[in-house]
Amino acid sequence: MPHWRLLYAKPRLRRTLLETLFVAGFMGVLVLLLGLREAHAQERTQQRYRFDIPEQSLLYSLGEFTAITNVSVLRPDDRAIDATAPAVSGEMTADAALRALLEGSGLEVEYRNARTAELVEPRPDTMTTRGDQVALSTLTVSADRIGDDWVYHEPRSVSVISREQIDRRPPRHAADMLEETAGVYSAVDQRDPGLSVNIRGIQDYGRVNMNIDGMRQNYNQNGHQQRNGTMYVDPELISEVTIDKGTSAAQGGAGVLGGIATFNTINASDFLDTEKGYGGRLRAGHGIGDEGNGTHFNGSAVVAFGNEEVDGMLAYSERNFGDYHAGSSGVGNLSDEIASAWQQPERLQMFVDNPVEYASSEMDSKLAKFGWNIGSNPDHRLQFTYLDTSSRAYDARFENVTRNGGAAEDIEYRLLGENDITSTSYGLDYTYNPLGNDLVDFSSKLYFVTTENEQWNNELVTSSYTTPDYTSIYRTDTLGAQAQNTSRFDLGSAGDLAVNYGTEMFQDTFKPGGEQAAPSIDTDLPYVEGLTPEGERQMGSLFANIDYQYGDWLSVWGGLRYDHYRLKGQTGMTTRRYMDNTPTWDPDGQIRPVPITYDVDRDAGRLSPTLGIGINPGVDWLQLYTSYGKGWRPPAVTESFQTGRPHGGGYEMMYPNPYLEPERSESWEAGFNIIKHGLLTQNDRFAAKVAYFDTSIDNFTYMATGVTLPYAYHTASLGQSAYVNNLSNTRFHGVEYELSYDAGLLYADLSYAQMMGSNEFCYHQYYLGGASRLEPSGEVFEREVTLPSGFTFTQRQSGKILVDDPAKNARVNCGLAMGNAVFMPADRASATLGFRFLDGQLDIGGRLRYSEGNNVDHANRNYTHYAMAVWPRYEVYDLYAFYHMTENLTFSLAMDNVTDEAYLVAMGDTNLSNVALARGRTLQGMLEYRF
Repeated sequence: MPHWRLLYAKPRLRRTLLETLFVAGFMGVLVLLLGLREAHAQERTQQRYRFDIPEQSLLYSLGEFTAITNVSVLRPDDRAIDATAPAVSGEMTADAALRALLEGSGLEVEYRNARTAELVEPRPDTMTTRGDQVALSTLTVSADRIGDDWVYHEPRSVSVISREQIDRRPPRHAADMLEETAGVYSAVDQRDPGLSVNIRGIQDYGRVNMNIDGMRQNYNQNGHQQRNGTMYVDPELISEVTIDKGTSAAQGGAGVLGGIATFNTINASDFLDTEKGYGGRLRAGHGIGDEGNGTHFNGSAVVAFGNEEVDGMLAYSERNFGDYHAGSSGVGNLSDEIASAWQQPERLQMFVDNPVEYASSEMDSKLAKFGWNIGSNPDHRLQFTYLDTSSRAYDARFENVTRNGGAAEDIEYRLLGENDITSTSYGLDYTYNPLGNDLVDFSSKLYFVTTENEQWNNELVTSSYTTPDYTSIYRTDTLGAQAQNTSRFDLGSAGDLAVNYGTEMFQDTFKPGGEQAAPSIDTDLPYVEGLTPEGERQMGSLFANIDYQYGDWLSVWGGLRYDHYRLKGQTGMTTRRYMDNTPTWDPDGQIRPVPITYDVDRDAGRLSPTLGIGINPGVDWLQLYTSYGKGWRPPAVTESFQTGRPHGGGYEMMYPNPYLEPERSESWEAGFNIIKHGLLTQNDRFAAKVAYFDTSIDNFTYMATGVTLPYAYHTASLGQSAYVNNLSNTRFHGVEYELSYDAGLLYADLSYAQMMGSNEFCYHQYYLGGASRLEPSGEVFEREVTLPSGFTFTQRQSGKILVDDPAKNARVNCGLAMGNAVFMPADRASATLGFRFLDGQLDIGGRLRYSEGNNVDHANRNYTHYAMAVWPRYEVYDLYAFYHMTENLTFSLAMDNVTDEAYLVAMGDTNLSNVALARGRTLQGMLEYRF
């Protein structure tokens, strides 16, 4: 190991001291800023928003108002809202806009709290000006609780993860943010901070568009197939996450089969209003005492500044974690596949009792945004974004230590390598939405994302070979452009029509490098670089969508997109085969290594439609909807060009497939939305979103083991792998539930997702064709043979010739597959119950995270893939509390895994040698100050 790496392996006393000093200094700064802030508290003004709501049904106008301001509007008497609202345009406070919408309706507004407005019949003294002024002035701070109400008005499957929801369970891993969202999973490696989003069982290679502020994060580093496509996102800088499920004919839908996961970062507008020239946020968190469980300093600093014409924001965050202990209870639920406990049961307890080593990680992020309202007009804006995230993490595996007699003695971890990862994104946004012009609502973006991992690999020593340590470089560059416009038409009594149309393009370029030596048989092939090859893929798309609204009861929409791709690169392999097809005395003597090269330049395109309908069947609280869509995903660079051996020096080989076909999907779903006010009490709100989904994919691409190369003289071995198209249809279907209830003092949320069925994975053993066999040629060869005794005789043998073998070419193998799609995600549920006291200043609650696991029988071993057994049943409880000490200062506590359960999340890492249990009981605190 290089000497500079040893610095990170030593005990980190110096860091602990620095953290202590930093936290003390940070708290001092907080106290100082608090004093300054309180001195200027009277200068706060109301938050202002930009509105462009056309004249339409008051019900729909109020829905748009809620989407813009995050202020929920209730009708306590449960009477229908059937008036027509006037058009409201311009920049104004939420209160001014709401009163303008209610003009002529005979209704007035009262504020229950900062987040909820009630529509009432006129009566005197309906509001207290000072109280309402204070409430509305804090909307940008406290509106998160109902910020996702708009999803229950959308006739499609969409979910929002709010900042408040993220803070309830401060994430150690970015995947923790997704765990309460129905139908959304992640293949979690507790040592790797990278995030891979799985939507309804679908992930990898762009099937899910993972993006930050619209910038695709297409980094890929191939491995054991648990994830192929990773993004590095810092939860400290996220304002919310939006999950659009299924195929889409809108912006961001190119090459997408599973959905779009958008991680929105904070903006200057989150901390500024029109009268305030500066603002920001300071956050500092740390594990508490022995229950901190490897949680070190986590925090961020944000400063925003600006005026009507220009604004800017600078943010920095740092996250530090160390080794941790897994839970100690519920060990009997774990799989005996872990640590080979089926051979020696005591190994499982040893695995649980030992701390999870080499789990430390560091992440720091820098975010800068600068905006220009051209002509001091917020409807005409240019914004530049810079985001840089760096992280350091380790690879390790556990090994069984045995005594001479063979009994298990202990579990120990061996360092496999270190990853130094940097991901940098640059974006330039332009928007133009002139007031009074319904034909123009234009937005565009240019962006560039580069992600690089400098991976040091430790030496590997086995009984048969030794591989020295080496460094690998994995780099993905993505260049993208987007543009879209929405034109709206008022059809009078015939309804309203909106037309959205645009384009998007992106190019992925893979630039690997490193010191790993190619296998000796392949040294004549200079491009043999291992699992993540060099290459380039371009993707372009045109799309158009029409959304028709009739009254307040009917929504009909349809879309069409055309995607086109081009794949360029060079790949190859070396096969041992017969040199020619000439009849010969001894065909085995003609076997030689033969290089095969492919110079690939392919392109294709396809049209994909979507359509849907939503109906409110006579009541405004219920909406029924259904939709249908097609998707198309061309093969990625790695799937087509990977070649060589896995890192580590084994004898396994990976082979390319330059002839992969694009995947084609058909998806449909049916569901309903409920949003009902005054369900049990006059002021409560109940919301629900339930959907059944069904996605079928033809030509699904996966990694098959046991492939045979063209004209190879030997049959396949399990160590020979390549990406192939599934000959069977691949289906992902299930049901999702999301329910929410809020009565002010009490609130509750429930989510549940159930995946159904299973898939079969089949491929042609000779996946590139070229199967052959030896047959007699009809010629007889003679040769003179002299024995040591001197006796000479003539030996005769029939000649053989190589001929095509159609039967072998048609041979189909099933079941020899690697990858997360081989098994469905385990069913999973989440339930939250919370209470608010002291007029909302104190918020406390608990959460249950539950999974039934994969329902395998460990005793009878009724499973075909060991990963199925690694996801056992679990039941994990968490607690949280928020105390808003002042308008600007908040203290929060969170305890994860209160009962110290030993478990793996329901889409955990499937590599048994690298598996790491989730953290056990962990207590951490966070202090946040806004100014």
